[in-house]
Amino acid sequence: MSITKTVKIKFVGKWQNLKPEDNTICYWLMKNGYDVQLSENPDYIICDIFGAASGGGGLFEYCNYPQIRIFECGENYIPDLNLMDYAICRYPLSLGDRSFYLPGCSIPGVHWHPLTQKDRNYSRDILREKKYFANLITSHDSENHTRSQIFEKLSAYKRVESPGTFLNNMSGGEAVDWRNESKTDFQRQCKFTICFESTAHYGFITEKITDAFFSDTIPIYMGSGNITDIFNHDAFLNAADYPSLDDLVEKVKELDQDDEKYLQMLRQPILVDPDYPRRLDESLEKFILHIFEQPYDQAYRRYRAYYPQQHNDFLASAIEPPRGYLLKQRLKKRMK
Repeated sequence: MSITKTVKIKFVGKWQNLKPEDNTICYWLMKNGYDVQLSENPDYIICDIFGAASGGGGLFEYCNYPQIRIFECGENYIPDLNLMDYAICRYPLSLGDRSFYLPGCSIPGVHWHPLTQKDRNYSRDILREKKYFANLITSHDSENHTRSQIFEKLSAYKRVESPGTFLNNMSGGEAVDWRNESKTDFQRQCKFTICFESTAHYGFITEKITDAFFSDTIPIYMGSGNITDIFNHDAFLNAADYPSLDDLVEKVKELDQDDEKYLQMLRQPILVDPDYPRRLDESLEKFILHIFEQPYDQAYRRYRAYYPQQHNDFLASAIEPPRGYLLKQRLKKRMK
């Protein structure tokens, strides 16, 4: 493919040593013939929220760059479009051509596209693979402690395996790693997987439910109100459908004790629209190319004067919180 344009970028607030080929925006640019170059004199800033964790400056280091800013974040953070020209985020914002909703369940490496190829015509033999009742794999509790609550309630019925770093109950503290197939291999031995998001905010859907589906286990989900826009309502247990966690637990028990009902849910199609992953990729590619195909001066979207600029300049001088500060605050709140 011939090179159509050279693009100079700088990652700000991303993790250290990030390579263009490992970044979603750069991937689609290079796929379309762009020569993407890392530069200390960039034309475009691709930024995130990690601040000094990336080896750079403060939390709002990107405010020091006057270039076109493209915010790209996988965390539960709503971007400030007073500071950004464009945003690719986990929330369905709508402001002209400036934002793109990319659910966390759809990012590369979380078994998204393989879901469309799965054969759900399971035989009863799959029940022999289910060594464990249920699992919870996470590194921390959810915003309102619902993860620990559902863990405790289900554990009162049967043991729930917790091979993550939160509530680990494995012999010797053994833990699986979400970055490799050890998580998939473990979940595949479980009938159910607790997939409670860290926060129940509309649009925020992470890889937890896709990983569970990929592992041939039934997700027990709590989180985004638009989850059933993407995933088939009949293929998983959605806490929003039940008056309380106790009622949800009773439904889990019912499926656990009736193999036919369990298999009926396990065999359901996963996605509402099997073509959605392909269409989402096409829309993302179109969104990204639109930014870079415009004449540079016409690609700015943020207002760079008066109050927005004052807001920008104030944040540019913000001090990075001490390492571990936010975690300590969460722990203090929980202990109260």
